[in-house]
Amino acid sequence: MPRPGIADPYRQWAQKAGFVSRAVFKLQAVDSQFRLIKPGYRVLDLGCSPGSWLQYLAQRVGPKGLVVGVDQVAPQIPLRPPLIFLPMDLLSLDFSALMALSPYFDVVVSDLAPKTSGIKEVDQQRSLKLAWAAWDCARPLLRPGGHFLVKVFQSQEVITLFHQLKKFFERCRRLKPPASRPESSELYLLGLNYRGWAPSQPTPSDPPSPCSQNSAG
Repeated sequence: MPRPGIADPYRQWAQKAGFVSRAVFKLQAVDSQFRLIKPGYRVLDLGCSPGSWLQYLAQRVGPKGLVVGVDQVAPQIPLRPPLIFLPMDLLSLDFSALMALSPYFDVVVSDLAPKTSGIKEVDQQRSLKLAWAAWDCARPLLRPGGHFLVKVFQSQEVITLFHQLKKFFERCRRLKPPASRPESSELYLLGLNYRGWAPSQPTPSDPPSPCSQNSAG
């Protein structure tokens, strides 16, 4: 949070533009640089509440696209096509319901964040667990050539997940968008051009084991 008496321009810009959260500018910055989202795309948004990423994604994919949001908490925005919301905990995610909407996704994004304890090491581990869970959920649903974006709190262990992503994507980047507060330890891992499902990995016809979740902004 900004210090008392200090204006947050991103919050002000979000309000003026009709977005429910300043977090939209983090996704917008990454998309502007790497062109993740295109008209007609199918996008899965994990931890979608309160819904600013959904708002942005809906604008980008247009009426011929699809945006599916998953969270335990309902978004604070009107839900109309191309938006669909599934009220689910990723611990008990119903992959059959998800895949009934789309057997694959062009892009999977996750802004999942844990409920912070104030203990740095604990919060880092909780965040990393959510990031791994998002990847475990995305891996069988992402089409070859697709993209994956996930938030995580920076720690030494993040490099393990980053190296894992490098095995599956042609390019990987670690990013801190300008809208991320300087004092925040959050960063985003980006995988570009998914190489597809390895023979030893589950495919969309073989749903993976459940994975864990907490709500995001």
